[in-house]
Amino acid sequence: MSFVKEKVQMITITSLTFPWLISLILNVHYPPLLQTFLSGLAVVSASFLISWAAETAEMDVPRSFSLAVVALLAVLPEYAVDGYFAWKAGSLGGDYVHYATANMTGANRLLIGIGWSLVAFIAILTTRKGEVHLDEGIRLENFFLLIATIYAFILPFKGRISIFDTFMFVSMYISYIMLTVRAEKEEPVVLGVPAYLCSLKKGARRFSVIALFFFAGAIILLSVEAFSEGLLGTAREFGVDEFLAVQWIAPLASEAPELIVAVYFVRRLRVTAAMNTLISSKVNQWTLLIGTIALIYSISALRVQSLPLDARQSEEILLTAAQSLFGLAILIDLKINWKEAFALLSLFAIQLASPGVEVRYIISAVYIALSIPILIMKREEVFRSFRMVRRLVGR
Repeated sequence: MSFVKEKVQMITITSLTFPWLISLILNVHYPPLLQTFLSGLAVVSASFLISWAAETAEMDVPRSFSLAVVALLAVLPEYAVDGYFAWKAGSLGGDYVHYATANMTGANRLLIGIGWSLVAFIAILTTRKGEVHLDEGIRLENFFLLIATIYAFILPFKGRISIFDTFMFVSMYISYIMLTVRAEKEEPVVLGVPAYLCSLKKGARRFSVIALFFFAGAIILLSVEAFSEGLLGTAREFGVDEFLAVQWIAPLASEAPELIVAVYFVRRLRVTAAMNTLISSKVNQWTLLIGTIALIYSISALRVQSLPLDARQSEEILLTAAQSLFGLAILIDLKINWKEAFALLSLFAIQLASPGVEVRYIISAVYIALSIPILIMKREEVFRSFRMVRRLVGR
């Protein structure tokens, strides 16, 4: 096969990153709206390159590991944005301390409230079934998400994110990555651009995958600050509150790679791969991201210290942890139907439309009240996840 169409697709998508790259090289400055468009186009294009590289990588490594890598690269925009706010918080303090937590919690809730429900709805409509079933391999992500979520409930009561918390969260993430390498390797069925890449000789295929990962990751890192700042500048021009922009508009931009990768997978009827990408991203953000912002805060301040959480930030983390628990309770049995997807989306919409403190505490209580009986009822599924992790540890 000549793969002419696939080659054209690769060239086209790659070339869409060039306008922003050229602008960076020439140090061209644009109005906020145009800056957002060009840098956003680069991020979206890089997302497609990541998804193609991930599918191709499954030829050589376990699926869980390749998707964990994709999740890490796709979440780089969020790391860059939150790291920027944490750095400024350590050196300047003030509102940047609030922005670091606001951005992190907003991104996490967007990922579940919109990302998980979106993938479920698309999968249900595509397969024309009322319920989506996921593969056993996703239990690994469920296990670490459960552990991280339980630990995260401690933070609102402590009123800070300490270096010890950094150690705990980063240790969880390292353990997760180590176990993904031991997961079972599955023979992938590839089409389109990944099929072309898989047709290459082993050396050329592996070089192409590494090159795409590095190029796409670099594009995201080079584009995300301008993308987020452009969105903030545009928000200011239209009179939108900056705190809300940091919590919702900036994360919506930085979460674009994960959502695009997931939608790409689900449209290919790879529902588990789509959910695995989003859950891996959630594990990333709920372990490595939340841990590193305290570390960056300390480095910027030139001394070891905890990232303080005021009442509003503690409330945000409580709500985010409660939503994570509910999302996990739904997926712990590796199934999700349209009613559960609607519950994820509707509860998220309520908290988005009603930002008051009282409403957020009520929604947190609703999440927890729904989650506990579901997890008790599905406790055997929780034990299965534990047993799977134990088997991987023993390999």
